[in-house]
Amino acid sequence: MYDDFDGGHNRRHCLLVRKMAVLLAKKYLPEKVELAFIAATLHDIGLSVDRENHEVEGEKLIRQDKYLKDNLSSKDFEELCHAVKEHRASTGNPQTILAKIISDSDRGGGSFNTPEAFFRSYNVVLKNYPDPDENINILNTAKHLSEKFCQGGCGRRTYFPETEIIVKKIYDPIMNAYKKQDLNYLKSLIKSLVK
Repeated sequence: MYDDFDGGHNRRHCLLVRKMAVLLAKKYLPEKVELAFIAATLHDIGLSVDRENHEVEGEKLIRQDKYLKDNLSSKDFEELCHAVKEHRASTGNPQTILAKIISDSDRGGGSFNTPEAFFRSYNVVLKNYPDPDENINILNTAKHLSEKFCQGGCGRRTYFPETEIIVKKIYDPIMNAYKKQDLNYLKSLIKSLVK
């Protein structure tokens, strides 16, 4: 499924989220590393139904999955459903350690570096809110990320110190460039990934 999603939620994003979820789980929830792996793998499957409510649709898809119901304890199954439903930065309210791990992993692990984070969001802008002027698309991407990852923004709501360090390292350069309207720097983020 991830191969058919937009460039911001593709297979690479899933793999990076999964990698961070496993690392966090090993430290904060060592008895449930496998469950973190499963939840991270499934966190965006709801995009196959609806982008705007993908977290809710993802939970519905999981609840319909006989294999997961049959092979997880009822407690782990409910925890998995909760983690997927509550992973989203803008709407989530994770109550369990697993859900917090998936939520943080989506923000902190969803991109490897600043250019990749910018390019992921740029792809979402191009797919959902395109403008004929590339500069407008670039500035809209930077504006969106600046609003999401500023202090107090939903992207800055993290649960583990490792995530805050990663988020700061990845997104602060974008916010600084947007503040200065440094279009050359923002364009360089895209050019560094497009060959």
